[in-house]
Amino acid sequence: MPKLFVCGRNSVLEAYKNGFKFSLILVADPMHLKLFQGNSKTKVQLVSKDEIKQITNENHQGFIGFIESWNYLNVDHLIKNQPKLVLALDKVQDPHNLGAIIRTANAAGVKDIILTKSQSAEISTTVLKIASGGFIGVNFYRVNSLSATLTKLKDHNYWVYATTLDEKALPHTIVQYNTPSVLVVGNEGEGVSKSVLSVTDQTVYIKQAGTVQSLNVSVATGIVLFDAINKLD
Repeated sequence: MPKLFVCGRNSVLEAYKNGFKFSLILVADPMHLKLFQGNSKTKVQLVSKDEIKQITNENHQGFIGFIESWNYLNVDHLIKNQPKLVLALDKVQDPHNLGAIIRTANAAGVKDIILTKSQSAEISTTVLKIASGGFIGVNFYRVNSLSATLTKLKDHNYWVYATTLDEKALPHTIVQYNTPSVLVVGNEGEGVSKSVLSVTDQTVYIKQAGTVQSLNVSVATGIVLFDAINKLD
């Protein structure tokens, strides 16, 4: 049985309704079988709640959807379609942060997220649970070198913005974004790497008034992301 799964009524149902490909769906109530009628390609199986508890301790609500493997797209998709804003995560390592960022990105209307292969959280059951359905309709890309990927995108008219505090950084409130843009946020400890900063067009920081020196990466991402998407609308 695949190790990657989504649990919870809303997450499973919304993903199913939006064409998400599950290899198997388990439900604990016979009345729920009718919710999945009309798609013969998806196997739906009735099991007991005890059987589901053996799979996960999460609040599953009697719904689990299994995924064989996660489908990461090639960055050529971004070159061809050129969405107005792409989110790139530079080695974000905490699955809970990744899940929260995915949920926030979806809420902001961002449909493309680049992840790094090394020193980075990947799509997992924990990430999908925290994302609370935010993964639906989002394209994910997993790359060996983020700096090389950004350079390639820049060759195809993308502008790169990164969150960091340096002498050239501008407050996020006054930054004007070009289209298409990539917004890069760094990992929990070291921020955006030097190799990525070297190919960045503009660095951005969040001006703070209190005594707190830094924000959680998912919170910071939400602040800058919503600001950017509103300016690009």
